[in-house]
Amino acid sequence: MKGRDLLRNLELFLLDVDGVVVKGRTPIPGAARAVEAIRRSGGKVLFVTNNASRSRESLSRELNEIGIPAEPEDTLTTAHLAASYLAAKKARTVYAVGEEGLRKELTCAGLAIVDGSAKRCDAVVVGIDRGFTYAKMAEANRFIRLGAEFVATNTDATLPTEDGEVPGAGAIVSSIATCTGRRPKVIGKPSPALVKEAIRATKCAIRRTAVVGDRPETDMAMARRAGCVGILLLTGVSKGARREGYPPGQRPNLIFPSLRALAGAYEEAKRGRGLAWTQ
Repeated sequence: MKGRDLLRNLELFLLDVDGVVVKGRTPIPGAARAVEAIRRSGGKVLFVTNNASRSRESLSRELNEIGIPAEPEDTLTTAHLAASYLAAKKARTVYAVGEEGLRKELTCAGLAIVDGSAKRCDAVVVGIDRGFTYAKMAEANRFIRLGAEFVATNTDATLPTEDGEVPGAGAIVSSIATCTGRRPKVIGKPSPALVKEAIRATKCAIRRTAVVGDRPETDMAMARRAGCVGILLLTGVSKGARREGYPPGQRPNLIFPSLRALAGAYEEAKRGRGLAWTQ
């Protein structure tokens, strides 16, 4: 299917946040107007992120602050999915290596967060934690060795910011996996769980859904695993503008330089015209 036909067929856009809409706390130029244009052309937008420092409420607030109208229901975070996963498994006590967004989602799901003084817990949940210490690693190690389930919100090695890439949750997850000898249950991308939850919530068809992101190893791999369209943007960590340069399991269907360019092409496709810029 040609790029124009792929775009014209789309109804649901699952937009990554870091590297697509913002870098750190700085909006990417044109992102707010791009979201408005997609919505104006009939597309539905959900913001999906591997960054578990955000709750759905805090992410929607952050988006509104940069001029993008969004309710908590317009967002999906790995913090929310991790909390839902553990609640469904009847977990009651959790040791959290993470920040306020993760802790809030766990509490809202009815889970009790324990500290290192607890003897045992049902699960250890690991996300981005910019206050990570050896003591936290040691406590997570002890709980997991005593039988706690090891859950990772995501395994992104880095996180794009205004000042370049900084260590991501994957670096922390790897340290705990190394000392425990255990592999975690990974909730976020490239697992298709975020896509499945978005489809469940919106009732949109998978063939009319696109994952829009900047990372081939997470965003595009998730799109491939879920069976939806993958659209790679070059405003984050990826710079390669040719589809053939990416491994088959991470290869995007379309590549655009920015969300603004994608929105313009979507508008043109809906009008029956050619694409502005793709590979």
